[in-house]
Amino acid sequence: MAYTELTVLAATKAGSELIALMVGSNAQGFDGFQFENDGKTILIVLDILATGAGDTITFEGVADKYDRSETTLTRTVTAKKIYAYGPFRPDLWNKTAGKVRFKFTTAAAGTTLIAIRVDSAQ
Repeated sequence: MAYTELTVLAATKAGSELIALMVGSNAQGFDGFQFENDGKTILIVLDILATGAGDTITFEGVADKYDRSETTLTRTVTAKKIYAYGPFRPDLWNKTAGKVRFKFTTAAAGTTLIAIRVDSAQ
């Protein structure tokens, strides 16, 4: 499978540069994106398109040890908005090797994203 790996930025009280690590959704692999998740990671999605219907993002879920499952989570990303998704419970969202997987329907260059891990208070 061809997933594009997102680098997870560790947020700290000293501050973290976001723009440099943001990736266009048009960079997704054939199967979408994935990022490492320990339950403290969120995904920020920014759609900078001035007009248009935006895009759809779909997260892949898994069954937990009690066979409860979040099979998919689909949300609409509309033009000129910023979205935060997560944090993601590892037992419901982590696929192979502890990674959350998701895909955009349109994957426009005007939609950018970044995964951020929020550490414990310092």
